[in-house]
Amino acid sequence: MLGTGGLLRAYVDSTSKALEKTDYIEKIIGYKVKLCIEYDKLQELKYYANKSNLKIINIEYLENIEVIVEMQKEKLNEITNNNNKKPLKILKYDILEEKYIDK
Repeated sequence: MLGTGGLLRAYVDSTSKALEKTDYIEKIIGYKVKLCIEYDKLQELKYYANKSNLKIINIEYLENIEVIVEMQKEKLNEITNNNNKKPLKILKYDILEEKYIDK
C-alpha cells in the first residue's frame, strides 16, 4: 500500500507523462473578418490564405463573394493597406470579432 508521499509521487509521475505526450497549440489575439471580393479574385485569395496561414471559415456566393477568415492583426493590416495592389483587391471588409486564434 502506498503512503501519502508515494501516492503523491504516483500522481506527479502520471501527470508529467501525460503532459509530455500533449500537443500544445499556441493561441494569439486575432480577428474574425468578413472580406468582400469579386468572383475572379477568389482563387487568388485562397492562394494567399494558404500561403499566409489564414483560416477560411466560410464562403458565400452572393452579388460578390463574402469570405469569413480568421487572421492575425498583422495580416489584416497587410491586406487592408495593400488594397490597391493585386492579387488581393478587397472591395470591403468588416471585423466581426476579436478572438484567440491558432498561431
